[in-house]
Amino acid sequence: MNWLTQKFGIIDHHKNTDFGTQPIRVLHYMIVFMFNNTNKDFFLNLQKLIREGKFNSELNFEFGEEPIMIENGRFRTPYANLHTKQITIHETFLSYIWCITYSIYVIYLEEIDFPKYNKLHNREVYPIKEENKQLAYEMFNYAKHLIVDYTPWEKDILPNPERFLAENRLYIEQTNGFYTEAVKFIFCHEIIHLELHFDKITSETTDSHYLEYEIEADSKAIESIKAGLSDVQSPFEIAKKTVVSVGAVIGVLSMFFFKATTEGKQHPNSEDRLTNILEMFNFHDSHEIWGIACVGLKFWDNQFGHNFN
Repeated sequence: MNWLTQKFGIIDHHKNTDFGTQPIRVLHYMIVFMFNNTNKDFFLNLQKLIREGKFNSELNFEFGEEPIMIENGRFRTPYANLHTKQITIHETFLSYIWCITYSIYVIYLEEIDFPKYNKLHNREVYPIKEENKQLAYEMFNYAKHLIVDYTPWEKDILPNPERFLAENRLYIEQTNGFYTEAVKFIFCHEIIHLELHFDKITSETTDSHYLEYEIEADSKAIESIKAGLSDVQSPFEIAKKTVVSVGAVIGVLSMFFFKATTEGKQHPNSEDRLTNILEMFNFHDSHEIWGIACVGLKFWDNQFGHNFN
């Protein structure tokens, strides 16, 4: 049976060619493909950076069934290596990103979008399912757990991209799309560091300079992503813009859940990064992107008890 048209039974995407041990492994090839094709000129620019010695041609995937936290407040988060010219990302962090994406997206639909739509039409157009909300909160709890302690992803119980019932595929496959865009944004951010910033870094580089580099990396990453969008206002292009923008927003939101504060010395405050990205996509005030951002902030509020109104 072709999984593309499968409506019942188990879909299992795992192949012997997958690398890694966590269920997120089935999407590793896809995130590389999406990164290489950020826009029509992007891959040519990567080749140029390779020739100039600014970028190692391979992304460095780190594997190991271990938590994101290392010690002393350090984490296995993505980074560009000044010496190897590689972008490094850990498989557990990728699992964390997928789980965060699923949680935020499903809660947005089930608690905000569907109720609003049902109220507008004065009938139940979209049934609200408590089990969907419960699973979304369980996924967020699992994501938080991965920060401090690794436990295996129960792929026969919890939503995941590798093994799931065809009857439950919709939220999972929609999450896959947002997830790949979130990782693409992260990779684009790091490639800007390799292209523009690492040649400038010395022992005398100040925190204010690092702050400037981080702001520029975010902005130019979004510019690269927007260059892959069309101005044509077709339903496909409108949906594509939503998917890539939600992915970028979730890429930033994912960094909120490591601590209760958003302040940084060498990085801009997380809320400033989030605001910058939202404004660069220039959506109207009622677009769902704002609601999704607020759901992410509400998860952070619940996690650390900020008592947002």
